[in-house]
Amino acid sequence: MKYVPAVKIQPDLKILPLIGSGVLWGLFLSLLIFALASVIISYTAVPERILPYLSFFTSVISIFVGSLYVSRRIGFQGWLNGGLTGFFYVLVLLLLGLFIAGDLPVLSGFIIKIFLGFVFGAVSGIIGMNL
Repeated sequence: MKYVPAVKIQPDLKILPLIGSGVLWGLFLSLLIFALASVIISYTAVPERILPYLSFFTSVISIFVGSLYVSRRIGFQGWLNGGLTGFFYVLVLLLLGLFIAGDLPVLSGFIIKIFLGFVFGAVSGIIGMNL
């Protein structure tokens, strides 16, 4: 078992590519889930009113998977690394929404989404460290 100090004085920038890959894993999983859902909605009688719930569920699962990946790969400070993964996942989605739809949510909605992304990522990072 390697020694991990309780407090790191100097930030380690080598974790940023791992956080980026966790965000990409989350985005890829979101793309897969939405592609599957679009096929199901197109060819069955599933109503479109489930889309907001599907979007939230997909985001939570994607943040969970991305943060779990990051915390398992880095091996320390799972809550922080998972939280940053969730934060950047939501930030990327909001920026994609800005470029595609040309609309950003109201400031309070923006802050709430970023905060929830961090919280879900932090919880997933804690779970990933303890698996």
